[in-house]
Amino acid sequence: MNILLLAMPDSANNFFRMIKVPNLGLCSIAAHLENHDVRIVDLVLVHKGIRSYLQNYLREFEPDVVGISSMSFQFNSAREVMRIVRAHNPKIKIVVGGYHATMQYESLGKEKGLICDFLIRGEGERTFQTLVEALEKGDDFSQIPGLSYNSEENFVHNPMGGLMDLAKLPFPARQKRVLQNFTYLQKKMDALETSRGCTIDCNFCSITQMYGRTYRCHSIERIVEDLSRLKADKVEAVLLVDDNITLDVPRLIKICEAIAANKLNTMEYFVQASVSGIASDPELAKKMAEANFKLAFLGIESVQTKNLEFFGKGDITQKTIKAVESLRKHGIAVMGGFIIGNPDDTKEDIQQVFAEAKKLKIDLAMVQCLTPYPNTGLREKLDKMDLITNKDDFSRYYGFTCNVKTNHLTTAQLNRIMNWENIKMFFRPGWFVDNNLIKNREKGSLKVMLNNFEYIRGWFTGDQFRSRHKF
Repeated sequence: MNILLLAMPDSANNFFRMIKVPNLGLCSIAAHLENHDVRIVDLVLVHKGIRSYLQNYLREFEPDVVGISSMSFQFNSAREVMRIVRAHNPKIKIVVGGYHATMQYESLGKEKGLICDFLIRGEGERTFQTLVEALEKGDDFSQIPGLSYNSEENFVHNPMGGLMDLAKLPFPARQKRVLQNFTYLQKKMDALETSRGCTIDCNFCSITQMYGRTYRCHSIERIVEDLSRLKADKVEAVLLVDDNITLDVPRLIKICEAIAANKLNTMEYFVQASVSGIASDPELAKKMAEANFKLAFLGIESVQTKNLEFFGKGDITQKTIKAVESLRKHGIAVMGGFIIGNPDDTKEDIQQVFAEAKKLKIDLAMVQCLTPYPNTGLREKLDKMDLITNKDDFSRYYGFTCNVKTNHLTTAQLNRIMNWENIKMFFRPGWFVDNNLIKNREKGSLKVMLNNFEYIRGWFTGDQFRSRHKF
């Protein structure tokens, strides 16, 4: 069968300038379909003229099955892609998976006019493979775990199956990508996972909806082999996409040592990490630097005890200071993730977040507004408090536009305060001084600085970094 796998074009525009990340999940799904002609098109690299591109490619390839991966904020694009596919050939089977299909399958199944044939919930590799086999043989779909299928205009939702055994996963079929121009500030980049899942139940996070509170790891031998493949393909920068790689710090240290020992530290590495994990071992940042880690995203979330308690994070203030100091000491740039728009936030609370980011010497502060993602504990709390001002338009659920109010501020006030504080943060001379991000990436620094002009646009529009792709 001819199988076309599509990733959606939506991206927060700041990241689009700095980094274009491939959809690794589709490569993993493709690796399970050896006996079929599989193509992967990541529409983030098309970005403009998507309709024309997709129509031409459908005529060229003529797929039997189209698989679509979509986050919640991308689902309007997914609907448009479904319409394009259906208009080209009504016989093509359309399969939708990813976070939104997993979390919203019941409401999607009741949605009038949803033109897909199947929804895949949770991990997609085994379910997609089994579905393709059933389509090829003409079998029914009732025994396929994690599958929702359209039966006489009503969706039937099969029970979930067990999680994948990562030891049995083949290497991602990155060679199936039609488009390959993924970059991080002018360097060829790719993505790799060393583990899946997280055991920490933060109430604003949707990871547990995919995997439960589990943590599964690839062997270090497999990681080295996968990285060696990337190096052979002349990749210069690697994004480690783990949900929480610092859950097992001794293991991360071993990974760093293996990278250095196998001379894989000619590539740069970027990772998201927990404050507690980085702060737990003084050797970790040193080992990361030896492995050529250049950027770490830290989930700092807040600097106020009341908000840390609201998130279920505990008081991690001292750990935050320790983690940032440790990373910066070894030349690793810190992207600090903060969340504003919490129920009791005032203007002064938000200003304090930015003041603390400066005091901590965060190289790149990423301040987002609290977002009530579907089926999270946070959404339930905020709904009961009547603080969600946009419940239905998920296209605005990407963090940089406020969809909530607080007990003291309206949504419009939140947007304006967040934008104004960002403008002050990034257009002050001190931001360019002792900044590891700029030191590490001189050639790409201009893009980082140009990116900051989005905050000025956001001051007037209230939707800075909104994806500006076009069909």
